[in-house]
Amino acid sequence: MSVYKISNVLVPVDLSESSLNALDTAVSIAKKHKAALQVLHVDENSFQTIEDVGTPYFSNSVNPVDVINALVGAIQHTHGIKPAVFMEEGNVAETIIKTAFLQHTDLIVMGSHGASGYRDGFIGNNTYAVIKHSSCPVLSVPQKRKLSGFKKILFPIRPVAGALMPYEVVSPFTHPSTLMEVMGINYRMIIDIADSVLETIVSEIKEQLKKDGVIARPLWSGGHSIADEIVNYANKTNPDLVVVTSALDVTSKPRYIGPHAQKIIHCSKAAVLSIKKLSVPSLV
Repeated sequence: MSVYKISNVLVPVDLSESSLNALDTAVSIAKKHKAALQVLHVDENSFQTIEDVGTPYFSNSVNPVDVINALVGAIQHTHGIKPAVFMEEGNVAETIIKTAFLQHTDLIVMGSHGASGYRDGFIGNNTYAVIKHSSCPVLSVPQKRKLSGFKKILFPIRPVAGALMPYEVVSPFTHPSTLMEVMGINYRMIIDIADSVLETIVSEIKEQLKKDGVIARPLWSGGHSIADEIVNYANKTNPDLVVVTSALDVTSKPRYIGPHAQKIIHCSKAAVLSIKKLSVPSLV
């Protein structure tokens, strides 16, 4: 298995708590992988809110350019990383996607909620739009969650051959002794062979797991409401990261975000890594 290489990390910053958490996380990832760090600020409608709520998020006395330059200076001084800074105008989501394309970004790290604030059960409109349309993986970071590492990962999958192939994108986020819980969506048609099915799927990436020092623990959902069970389990067990792929809903549309993936992205209290890259073909 080839491992996804992270050489360029883009983090949009609107100075909200969530985006600053994302900035901290992006710095850690860039430092670990010796990647270039790209900091983007988008001015939409003369510093109006970047979400759908019509209240300004910068006072007239605060210049966001000065604040971001100060943050970048602190990053360079503390971590020895000199971020590239992009100050753009326009639609936020479109500008993020365009910048990622032009800068050959391998990973977008952004806050789950922008400056307009938190709404229970919904990530911000811009974050969701970027996840939906981005051609690279997107890591969404919750508002009140500071991430220094990913020691516990929840990876829900459909019980099909190749379901863990997107692990190539997850691998760079792991550390030796990272626990990755592989949650199979429980289909009644395979209930009698459930354990062997998950073992077979995990065995497909066993060499990379061994190389990474990752401990894989298979488990099954209850087979009822897929998204609800994944979200409830994640909120109960508190993983550092939940992996969401398009294959949770369908196998023929690798860039499609179906209802299960949507709900997990919107409702998870953990960071979510959204991958729309690989599809999987057939039942084990």
